[in-house]
Amino acid sequence: MPHDRGQPETAGLPYLLSDVVADNVRWVPDQPALIFGDRTLTWAGFGDKVARIQQGLAEQGVVRGTRVAVLDRNSDDYVLLGYALAGMGAVLVPVNMWLRPAEIAYILNNCQPLLLVVGAEFLAAAREAVETLQEKPRFVLRNATAGDGDGVAWPELLDAPRRKQVSRAQSWDDAHLVLYTSGTTGRPKGAIISHRRSVLDALNALPVFGIKQFERFFCYMPLFHTGAWDYLKLYFMQRGGAVIAERFEPESAVTQIERHRCNGMFGVPLVLRQMVESKAWSTSDMSSMRLIAYANYDPSTLILRIVDAFRERGAANLGIANAYGLTEGGPYICINRPEDALKRPLSIGVPVPGLQVALLDDQMAEVPRGELGEICVRGPALMSGYLNRPEATAEAFAGGWLHTGDLGRIDEDGFVHLIDRKKDMIRSAGENVFAKEVELVLIGHPEVRDCAVFGLPDVDYGERVVAAVVRDGSSEITGEALTAYVRKKIAGFKAPRQVVFLDELPKTPAGKIKKHEIKKSLAEPAA
Repeated sequence: MPHDRGQPETAGLPYLLSDVVADNVRWVPDQPALIFGDRTLTWAGFGDKVARIQQGLAEQGVVRGTRVAVLDRNSDDYVLLGYALAGMGAVLVPVNMWLRPAEIAYILNNCQPLLLVVGAEFLAAAREAVETLQEKPRFVLRNATAGDGDGVAWPELLDAPRRKQVSRAQSWDDAHLVLYTSGTTGRPKGAIISHRRSVLDALNALPVFGIKQFERFFCYMPLFHTGAWDYLKLYFMQRGGAVIAERFEPESAVTQIERHRCNGMFGVPLVLRQMVESKAWSTSDMSSMRLIAYANYDPSTLILRIVDAFRERGAANLGIANAYGLTEGGPYICINRPEDALKRPLSIGVPVPGLQVALLDDQMAEVPRGELGEICVRGPALMSGYLNRPEATAEAFAGGWLHTGDLGRIDEDGFVHLIDRKKDMIRSAGENVFAKEVELVLIGHPEVRDCAVFGLPDVDYGERVVAAVVRDGSSEITGEALTAYVRKKIAGFKAPRQVVFLDELPKTPAGKIKKHEIKKSLAEPAA
């Protein structure tokens, strides 16, 4: 059935994220929207698929406000599902595919989804997680055959009869995403993302990045991250499209960017480094590339070397932009624009239009320029709060500001520099790792007497997770064994990449571990 190209049903409402699809179907129906493997979907096809998915979701009981969780790798279906739910006023809840069953169960119990869309690779973990829940979601099996009461297969969803009326988003403040991010206790918190947040932060960022119409984005970032969704929408709002990679593989990334003439990507240091060191790089043509957005939280000259490498492969017009943000506050709180980033590659730039940024002390007073303060944000393009966590929401917005937990300073030219984390959180390869959670696992090992976990600068991961451990008695347990132990208990990305053994941990008279002393003794300058 052809997609309705007439007036959208949201006419009269503020512009919603789902209106991007209707607009592109109307104005550029034949323009490529999604490329995934050997499949290419135009905007007309995108609209048709979204309509079919919405009909199938309605048949399963999805209405405005319903939450649908996903545990799977990247795919075009995943993106289509997100936009289908947004148009219905329903909510996508991406689940980190690297979590263990107990961690998955905690998230599902918190968000209470009606459906859980799961790939065959993660079906065993999903079943184990769901088995522990009182309220069990129904499964939608994306690349497996339904059976044994599991629910429906994805093709069945797409072929659902048109018997149910499809609900529609009715407010700019309708949620369309819940993204889980670690909190100060180490327990995940679900940040509620509204249409207002998503549309406004895109409008704030687009002129700063300088993305042009019909450009194409290379998306390898996992779709359980805010970054994937937030960069996709920028290119979609410019009538462009995206190449979706199921996972990151350096050779494939280089090949796909070249083959599909991609114009932009987001890169963490490890990804960019692996690309330029891959076998495919030496013969690649990167002349289509215009923008690399990156996140640089520690001193490193790597991004400048990456720019040189891309330009050697033909990307004469390449610009870089250091983007600072977080799930709760949006991905674009500050941006170091392409025209400034080469001169100040370690700065996170200046606040985007539409947001207020202040560096505050513990008394909520703004610190003088050049002094250290917590980066705090206010404006309309922020999360709506944490799902079912009112106390945590109130804490995050204390004093009317969203507190990022990051410490920064502003230089004499008004550029913001990220200095340290106020909260005990490690950012490793784009993932948030809380030291307390890892410490609780380590201390549960019978051969560990004491431990401290922290992050150290790492050229590949931004920060690597490091554990300082005091063995119990005559134990000779190795670092490799402890890392393997942690990986069995919690997600692998949280496990220490470095374990050092000490006779004792330095402590204050009150018994608090002096992590800064341990870090100072171990830290090496980043490359």
